[in-house]
Amino acid sequence: MESPESLSLGEPMPAGDPHAVSVCLPTWSDTLGWASREPRILKALVTGYPRFFMPRLVQTLGTELARRFYAQFGIPVESKCILPLASRRHANQYRLFVYGRLCLEPGQDAAQALVDLLQVRWNGSISRLETADEEPNAACALPGQEDIYLVCCPADLFAVAKAFWQHTGFGISSRRAAMWLQNAPFLDGVWVQQSTLPKALDPLVLGSRWDFANAELRNRICEGRTAKPEDVFLYATGMSAITEVGAAIQELRISNPTDSCVAAVFGFVYVDTYKVVSLILGYETTLYKYADSDIDSLEQKLEVGQRLDVCFTEFPGNPLLQTPNLPRLYALSRKYDFVMVVDDTLSTFANVELLSSCDVLCTSLTKMFSGACNVMGGSAVISRDSPYCERMRRALESRNENHVWFPEDVLVMEHNSRDFVSRARRASANALALVEQLRGHPSVAEVYYPEKSPTQWIYDQYKLPGGGYGFLVSVRFTSPATAIRFYDALETAKGPSLGTNFTLACAYTLLAHYSELDWAASFGVVEDLVRISVGLEDEEWLRTRVEKALQAAANF
Repeated sequence: MESPESLSLGEPMPAGDPHAVSVCLPTWSDTLGWASREPRILKALVTGYPRFFMPRLVQTLGTELARRFYAQFGIPVESKCILPLASRRHANQYRLFVYGRLCLEPGQDAAQALVDLLQVRWNGSISRLETADEEPNAACALPGQEDIYLVCCPADLFAVAKAFWQHTGFGISSRRAAMWLQNAPFLDGVWVQQSTLPKALDPLVLGSRWDFANAELRNRICEGRTAKPEDVFLYATGMSAITEVGAAIQELRISNPTDSCVAAVFGFVYVDTYKVVSLILGYETTLYKYADSDIDSLEQKLEVGQRLDVCFTEFPGNPLLQTPNLPRLYALSRKYDFVMVVDDTLSTFANVELLSSCDVLCTSLTKMFSGACNVMGGSAVISRDSPYCERMRRALESRNENHVWFPEDVLVMEHNSRDFVSRARRASANALALVEQLRGHPSVAEVYYPEKSPTQWIYDQYKLPGGGYGFLVSVRFTSPATAIRFYDALETAKGPSLGTNFTLACAYTLLAHYSELDWAASFGVVEDLVRISVGLEDEEWLRTRVEKALQAAANF
């Protein structure tokens, strides 16, 4: 298999993997072309990060299923935007989201005609949800054979559809699509390339292994912590975990249906966290920076009776790696009765223990927990010390649908994560060595990393014995041109995602905030920021490549 750093534009990373989570964007101009949707770049992409780029397998399945339904009405499937989902509840949530964005009432004829929800059964039965069987067949179907739901809307609503797909992470996975393309009896022979995929597991074998993998993952996530397996909830993506937790909190906090919940997002967090809280879930949301003055501002509002239902934060934040003053925020949450939700994806629970200072801990398992860059997943862990513990558990259990995270994805995640702690700590040690190499170089204006940052004292309060400061490093160079020269000369893998076993760099701001560059810059996230997710390679391997890139950055 080719090494990730040797791949060409548009190739999947890992190389040749139909379920790859990243894609090669080897130059700065390639990343800019992706961000601006340049046809040259889009044509070259074999895949992309699954929430930003619908996997080809999922596209193929969705198009074929929709074609079979709409052919009876003479409607070309090309006129439709199609989102395949694994849950009826998620499909209905999408429809309500579209209605809200377009200011339509659910009962209006225009609304009903605008969005089709189709239920597809393993036997090939396809019907509109309004006329489908009352209950989905998740309870009686074999693993992987549960109903798929197609959300179909006019192609000119693509931007709205993509927002829901991207922010929530509710779309089906490429492995689920592959299983249907290979094995659904009514699709035999539809997809000519299916022979290139590994043969899908027998559903009965899959089911028995799935039970084991689910239990192992829950045990692994709470190992050495105060949490118990029943406190751990598993999801198909990290953003699904945040979406479901946010929705559960709304159920707990709203006593009057006309009320809206209020959220604080503390620090510059990952783009989709803010978007899902404000745009998808509809919280009245305020985004705060990290300074003590920002906490002062929040506290002053709380003192005069302003409502707050939940505070979301990351430990540390993506991409500037600042650590929020979690002890102070948590104290405020106890005093003023709001839920504290923390995302530990970047620090990882191999390095820090945060359950003592939050009500719910969310993690994108896609990242370092897996490391292999070939499967998506997420988790939410409820703190046993939380006053919301039992109510939150009941709320999440009522929303829990085990079949949504495709069983084969669960098996892959369990296998990938067996050595999670040792990998996370090795990557953290490699990242620290990189930081030491970058700091003080004349081409580097600032290195963002928890160690030796102004907020290290907070991070250290939660750092475990033997733990490190995480695998992620962000760098601001002395000029945009210097950043571009460094990036183009850096001989590592380059593309979206993070937490991979191989070192992976990206032009983060272009990927995540291209349509809002000035807004991102106001939070210190400049356009020419280079983010490096450090992997497991030999320390000297990375040092040599970074030194070569620094030399190129300095030569102009």
